[in-house]
Amino acid sequence: MTSKQLFENIKTPIAEFEAQGEAEAITLLILEQLFHISRMDVLVEKEIDISSETDEKLKSMLDQLKSGQPIQHILGKVEFYGRQFLVNPNVLIPRRETEELVHLILERHSDLSEQLIVDVGTGSGIIPITIAKERKHCEVYGIDISSAALATAKRNADLNHAQVSFIQADILTEEPNLPKANIWVSNPPYVMEKEKAEMEAKVYDHDPTTALFVPDHDALIFYERIAQLAYNNLILGGELYFEINELFGKEVKAIMGDCGFKEIVIKKDMQEKDRFVLGRR
Repeated sequence: MTSKQLFENIKTPIAEFEAQGEAEAITLLILEQLFHISRMDVLVEKEIDISSETDEKLKSMLDQLKSGQPIQHILGKVEFYGRQFLVNPNVLIPRRETEELVHLILERHSDLSEQLIVDVGTGSGIIPITIAKERKHCEVYGIDISSAALATAKRNADLNHAQVSFIQADILTEEPNLPKANIWVSNPPYVMEKEKAEMEAKVYDHDPTTALFVPDHDALIFYERIAQLAYNNLILGGELYFEINELFGKEVKAIMGDCGFKEIVIKKDMQEKDRFVLGRR
């Protein structure tokens, strides 16, 4: 069998319940992770042999996909900023918008030596781990309320040989005891309950709801709290970066202004949606 034939054999059943583009992306992930076959191997129609054991794994994957499980949970890992991270139902599956958030920080800070960075709501640890790997000699912290999420984050730090300190805390009721930082960053829960009807079930059925949803009547609760904590715990000239619900760019900007931040900017993601707000203390 050629790799191209295998590609079509996998993609065809997936395309019955996924859009064409998504089916192709999932198929390429399966080929890479299960068969170690690259996109180029498919293009050149590389000849391959499939063991009965691998074939059984493939059938199991397809059954899990059909039942609605995300491919990232089935594989147990995801790529983010060129690195592999473990994911499971205890942490959010990283979104591409969060990759853009990290890139925004790195683009604005070519050197973070001797600086301290705090990520609030760290989940799988992708933000602080990526910053620690991309900018050497900085001190990086990740905070989360969930011990299960932090266990995953610590495994990811070990996997990527990154030095990150993780702290368990409920930032709505606690104030972590940290030195003054140069940067605070957060991708807090920002999907309103009423938006759930517009989402795919496989997202809210398999991601931790506490990391995803906020009450309709108090959608900005995390931004209000984190902005105040950040202002109190940043050095003069330090910066706060938020990933936001596209509906609330102006509101988050106003919250930061009320806390005392200056030079506040709303930035769009690659889909031209308001997605990030940043400001300087």
